[in-house]
Amino acid sequence: MFTIDQRTKKFGSMKDENRCLVERLMRHKSKDADKLNEENESIIRKRLPSIFRKRSAKLKRDLEDAVREPSNSAPTSGNRNSTSPAQFVGGGMITDDDFDEATINGAMEAIGIDDTEYFNARFTAGELRPSLDALKASGYLGQANPTKILMKFEAHENESHAVRWSPVERMVATGGADRKVKLWDIGKNSTEPRAVLSGSSAGINSVDFDSTGAYILGTSNDYGARVWTVMDNRLRHTLTGHSGKVMAAKYVQEPIKVVTGSHDRTLKIWDLRSIACIETKFAGSSCNDLVTTDSLGSTIISGHYDKKIRFWDIRTEKQADDVLMPAKITSLDLSKDCNYLICSVRDDTIKLLDLRKNQVISTFTNEHFKISCDFARASFNSNGLKIACGSADGAIYIWNVNGFLETTLKGHSTAVNAVSWSPNHNELASVGKSKRCIIYSDS
Repeated sequence: MFTIDQRTKKFGSMKDENRCLVERLMRHKSKDADKLNEENESIIRKRLPSIFRKRSAKLKRDLEDAVREPSNSAPTSGNRNSTSPAQFVGGGMITDDDFDEATINGAMEAIGIDDTEYFNARFTAGELRPSLDALKASGYLGQANPTKILMKFEAHENESHAVRWSPVERMVATGGADRKVKLWDIGKNSTEPRAVLSGSSAGINSVDFDSTGAYILGTSNDYGARVWTVMDNRLRHTLTGHSGKVMAAKYVQEPIKVVTGSHDRTLKIWDLRSIACIETKFAGSSCNDLVTTDSLGSTIISGHYDKKIRFWDIRTEKQADDVLMPAKITSLDLSKDCNYLICSVRDDTIKLLDLRKNQVISTFTNEHFKISCDFARASFNSNGLKIACGSADGAIYIWNVNGFLETTLKGHSTAVNAVSWSPNHNELASVGKSKRCIIYSDS
């Protein structure tokens, strides 16, 4: 017969023995797992060149799809699908065609690399891929970015507020606090103005051309807007009637009518034949920018201080549902096909809207990006693949519509107020709180 003490002692001995067996088993399993992981890593690293080619093609296809139907949110490395490492060993030879997106993401997770490390990887074939930053800056997934300073000149006597490319010539128009609109011949690389358009009695807030490049519109803090002819630089029309500074103007039903938006909380439509206001739309909030969906101006879209984007159908005189932003709106810009709208917002974000749904489908931001002022202007590039906006830190941020920041442009020493992408060349014009205008090019 065993006493209670003997049984207790034997039970404790069995527990110790079992614990030792479990620990030995775990050590053996850990060694097996390490060996399996080494084999997986070896196979995957040998396959990295094939994976890179597959992922490159996939990213290009994704970008093309994004242009047609941008994703609902910016992609992040934390949202990748995961795949078990076991699928990469056994079961026969793996061919290049077997590497789909899930497999590539699984491979990256299996060897513990993120997107940046992936693009920085040195492949066993001896090929050194450029860094992710270099790929983004070079426009790896699309048109190269205009990262080189082509021209730099003093545009105005003090702060510059507005800039816009001509739709037909390699020429930009700028507007400043010195009350002048100036035209600059970029094609001739001239740092002297081609023309100085006068007539305003206060600072210029915006400039814009008609679709033919024959007329230029300027809005001013003197509560007015003006139309000049580009060919002879003559002031043709002065539009007065607002009771607050005019922030934006666009042609509608070219070249007959113009719409203006003001801090007096109204939009006015002007008939240039009679030089008279023919309609006033009461928005209820200061208008900071506006765009029209086509040359006929069938729909006017306006951005306001009360955080709302408003839609106006001038054919039916009905107002569609507003879209509410998280903060006051500083600018609007349309893609060339008029399907997408970008909206710069005072909470230091850029919103991308699908106008077919009237919904925000993506948000662009960066920890260093700060909207410079209440009239900071963002811009689409000509093919609608990229978005540019100046920042309070003097940099210009360029995002791909697929969701990531491609590059930042340096050159300004003070906040950048407005940018404009050339419709015919891969060039970007920018002005800011200093007198300076900088033209960036990809060559």
